[in-house]
Amino acid sequence: METAKHFGSKLRKTLAALLATMALMAVLLPGALAVDLNVDVGFYFKQSRGGTCTLASAAMMLRRRAYLDGMDSWVDVTENGIKSTAWSGGLSHSFTYNDMHVGYATLPSGKAAKTEALVSILAEHPEGIVLYDRTRPHAVLLTDYTDGVFYCSDPSNGVASGRVPLSAASISIGGASCYWYITEDGNDDGLELLEEAVQAEEAAAETETVAETEAAAGEESSSQDWWTSLFG
Repeated sequence: METAKHFGSKLRKTLAALLATMALMAVLLPGALAVDLNVDVGFYFKQSRGGTCTLASAAMMLRRRAYLDGMDSWVDVTENGIKSTAWSGGLSHSFTYNDMHVGYATLPSGKAAKTEALVSILAEHPEGIVLYDRTRPHAVLLTDYTDGVFYCSDPSNGVASGRVPLSAASISIGGASCYWYITEDGNDDGLELLEEAVQAEEAAAETETVAETEAAAGEESSSQDWWTSLFG
């Protein structure tokens, strides 16, 4: 009975610590996280002139990330606003804007492999990525993969505004060859650290619960062995 009481007390303390950590995380999370990014509140726009589809798409990506970070200044992220740091006769493979670091990577060959890679990349980047199709050549902001469909915002004036299925855009998955994405974000208010703290707390709680259960089982087994040896 004493072991059971001790186990219950330890479990309650562990759960209380976990709930406290989760409560802190809820308070500190950016308010925009509670908002569906797929609801357009003014993220998208058309490129200002020919040849700047990558620049416009990058600006929309950064705008969505800033909004996700809860920054009121997200509305100020524009094509012209990021040009001085992001443009060098074309979109730079690496640049930084307002503590958001952007990098460049290539996609695997084959439509199936590209599709699988892009689904995984978007799961890690809710703000979207700049997807480039060299066969056009043209770029769009690939925003999400929802219910088996890729969506994007195409900066071309020949395509409908806002978030549209990629099938309605000027590029295709098969023709896409590379992408730009946010590699590091200095405006996330410690979100990743909070997530790691919760994960660590959960792991510790699980480990402690297993250890306590095994200890209780061991004590019960020892007690039974003692009674068996005593009374046969």
